[in-house]
Amino acid sequence: MKIDVTENAQKWFKDEFDVSGDNGIRLFAKYGGSNSSLHPGFSIGLAAEVPTEIAVSDEEENLLIFVEEHDYWYFKEHDWQIDYDPETEEVKFSYSEAVK
Repeated sequence: MKIDVTENAQKWFKDEFDVSGDNGIRLFAKYGGSNSSLHPGFSIGLAAEVPTEIAVSDEEENLLIFVEEHDYWYFKEHDWQIDYDPETEEVKFSYSEAVK
């Protein structure tokens, strides 16, 4: 599993979240929402936090994006791309089966 974050998405995260100090952007599974066909009934949540048990991460341009061990079930076996959508002014997530 890997996470790829576009430059536009990195800028959005830095503008919208407090990523100062040791904070990174945690991706997590949350109940409800509609942004996932992968696990119906769940969606991806975002929070600026200090990591504790990183399962997988990506760091570019001093921005850490990570998934904690207890949320790995949602993301595993897929590669993820995070991009910025100027129409919605939010990030969007896409995934593909991870190359083994």
